[in-house]
Amino acid sequence: MSINPAIWPKASRWSKPRLLWRALPFSVKAFAVSAAFWLALLAAAWLPWAKTARDFRERRAERESLAPLRAEAERLRLTFPQIVVVHPAYVGKPVYWAVQVISTSSTRVDEHPAWRVIWTNPERVQDERIYRDKVLARVAAVDGEAVYLDYLGRP
Repeated sequence: MSINPAIWPKASRWSKPRLLWRALPFSVKAFAVSAAFWLALLAAAWLPWAKTARDFRERRAERESLAPLRAEAERLRLTFPQIVVVHPAYVGKPVYWAVQVISTSSTRVDEHPAWRVIWTNPERVQDERIYRDKVLARVAAVDGEAVYLDYLGRP
């Protein structure tokens, strides 16, 4: 660049309108902006807002209904070994565990492959598409080294 400041505006790349937008007349710019606005409105009209809002309300209601059970599960903090050892005392109690569903018949608790969980309602677990989540469940029964759980939801 030159030392003379009077030459700087002439040498600046913004001194001449090189960009197409800067060279367009106002009426063309106004038309382009309004066309983009109307296209955005049309695209928004095609989105399933009603279904999205309904799903959101259902999920919020489910979370609110599961809140007392989650609070009880967090208060009890039951672990897999506790339930296996003293199973009659914990049947019917809620648990809030991180589970990993491998297949419809195989589920692990807290990344432990030896801790076997069997769902009493596997179709609901499959519908919820749980892979690696913390879920709220109720202890249904214990059989040897396996714990049977009723899936309640994901709070």
